[in-house]
Amino acid sequence: MNRYYFLLVASLLIAGCSTDSGSSVPAGAAAPMMDQSVPQVARNACLREVARTTNTQQGVILDMLYSEANSQVTIGVGPERARWQCTVSNSGVVANVMSLTDEGKL
Repeated sequence: MNRYYFLLVASLLIAGCSTDSGSSVPAGAAAPMMDQSVPQVARNACLREVARTTNTQQGVILDMLYSEANSQVTIGVGPERARWQCTVSNSGVVANVMSLTDEGKL
């Protein structure tokens, strides 16, 4: 059997076998990506900048995605974990911070 076909079938089976009914990920939403390749200095810079922007220290990393150009870190702020997105260089220079909250619903 072709190795690539086997990997494709295996990944589809794994993706479709989640039975975690207590998951905080809404149906149809992608599971969080926690790419450990994102350097700690970049993570810390995003946490610091989101804390400064939101005027609260209640931020936790929800999602991380590494890229050679800039990494992306999603941070949950406050007790309801409002989502904020941070684009940061891997040396810790923040390029962009923005809210992902649908403020029209507030």
